[in-house]
Amino acid sequence: MSATAGHSQQAEAAQGASAAAPQDGTSDVMKKLLGIPSTPCEVAFHKLKMDVDTPAQGCFGSRGSKTVLHEVSGIFEAGKFTAIMGSSGAGKTSLLNAVGGEAAGGRLAGRITVNGQSISTETMRRLRAFVFQDDVMMGTMTVREVITMSARLRLPESVSLQHKLDRVEQVLQILHLEKCADTIMGYSEASNISGGERKRVGIAMELVTNPSIIFLDEPTSGLDTFTAYTVCRTLKDLALAGRTVVATIHQPSSDVFHMFDNLLLLANGQIMYQDKAAHVVNYFGERGFPCPHFSNPADHIFMRILNDQDAMSVEARATSQQGVQKFMDEYSRSEGKGLIESRCAETGIGVDITQVQTVAGLSTQISVLFARSKNNVIRNRMILRAKIGQCFFFGLLVGLVFRDLATNQRGIQDRNGALFFISINVVMAATFGVLSAFVSERNVFERERSIGMYSTLAYFLSKYVIELPHNLIFPFIQANIAFFLMGLQMEVAKWIAFCVTFVVLNNLGNSLGISLSCIFETLEVALQVSQATPTTFKQ
Repeated sequence: MSATAGHSQQAEAAQGASAAAPQDGTSDVMKKLLGIPSTPCEVAFHKLKMDVDTPAQGCFGSRGSKTVLHEVSGIFEAGKFTAIMGSSGAGKTSLLNAVGGEAAGGRLAGRITVNGQSISTETMRRLRAFVFQDDVMMGTMTVREVITMSARLRLPESVSLQHKLDRVEQVLQILHLEKCADTIMGYSEASNISGGERKRVGIAMELVTNPSIIFLDEPTSGLDTFTAYTVCRTLKDLALAGRTVVATIHQPSSDVFHMFDNLLLLANGQIMYQDKAAHVVNYFGERGFPCPHFSNPADHIFMRILNDQDAMSVEARATSQQGVQKFMDEYSRSEGKGLIESRCAETGIGVDITQVQTVAGLSTQISVLFARSKNNVIRNRMILRAKIGQCFFFGLLVGLVFRDLATNQRGIQDRNGALFFISINVVMAATFGVLSAFVSERNVFERERSIGMYSTLAYFLSKYVIELPHNLIFPFIQANIAFFLMGLQMEVAKWIAFCVTFVVLNNLGNSLGISLSCIFETLEVALQVSQATPTTFKQ
């Protein structure tokens, strides 16, 4: 027991040293630049239960139901860095999504409050910042442009543009993104910035709004040890500056673990520990699981408490799970749980909803998205080259196949076939082109719209206006190549009718491609469904 106590004191001392460093440095800078949040927010969830549907068994079987959260209660304190830990499938992300207003596809029951006042999902979304595990951003934008767009669209209209730009520079300084501020980001599979920088850009997009509450889903996933430490150091500084910071962490290093103020440990959708992170070693040590000296407490929790690293047989693993269940039962009967549930049930002053951020006006949305769409078209040279190549290739292909159509009876059939082939070809070529190019952009649109950055109307209006010149010029060139090579009737009225029809069909194909991309989640399904288009036109 003395060894456990000594290790606990060592852990507390290490955490105290880790917390003290940023208090004298970066956190003061954050308070000075961003300011302390207008209202410190304590988030509580009371008897939160979440059920999700399971796949049906067989073609005619009914769907089942699975409970991923079992009436859990807890508190995320203001000014604290709270970590949610647990094995894979324990319910970490489900809990974070449920409290943060991002739970989709599940049935949620329970009460969520901020400073003792129940709030709706919509209010929570406007009040908090949420950093997702996957970094979904427009790859043709620079780091500064991404953060500036977030500031212009999410800060109130009453804030001047200059103040928004100043806030962007402050966030770049706080998160140490100055060196890559003007670097075009690229996409995840071919990124021009590091993984740690992408994570910090995601945090910066949320931090620029100066939120009181920050939720992060696996912010250290896929990062090396030092980069993960840097990201968590920033989160610790944000907490010390007065914000409520909550993050799911799978398996942190010892340095990162000692940054946590509070720890919530989940197993099988239930809580088995909820208290200060510095006390967890002593807590489990007193219950027969002492942490060895010079060991990472997080590794000890995962390898010896949540799972038995020496359990190779089925019986041994079953015994290990019984131990986990014992801890959950002990917590459910503990005095600490009763005190937390009592605090969760209390009512308070809540938050001033009038101070919650609002979405920018439609004109601002269109202006910002118009500039982004313009840069996307200019910088995405591969798509531009593909459109030019497609324009000349298909124009020459159709024109050479049906070159110099005759004017006799046989030529009538040839002309019908040529016009039908052109109609199908131009629609399908435009459809397939959009389906292939819009997939990655759709993910960005869905993510940004879900966090309330802009409306659907503003996005598609700006996108259509920017791409309209391409959708007019390239089809017009292709139509002229085919028209003169095929030797159709050389009359101005016929030529105008042919070109106008060609352009309209091209835009119809673009619209069809966007519609299919929005309706179906995967590119494969959208491509299969699009095969029915020729039959539809033929009818």
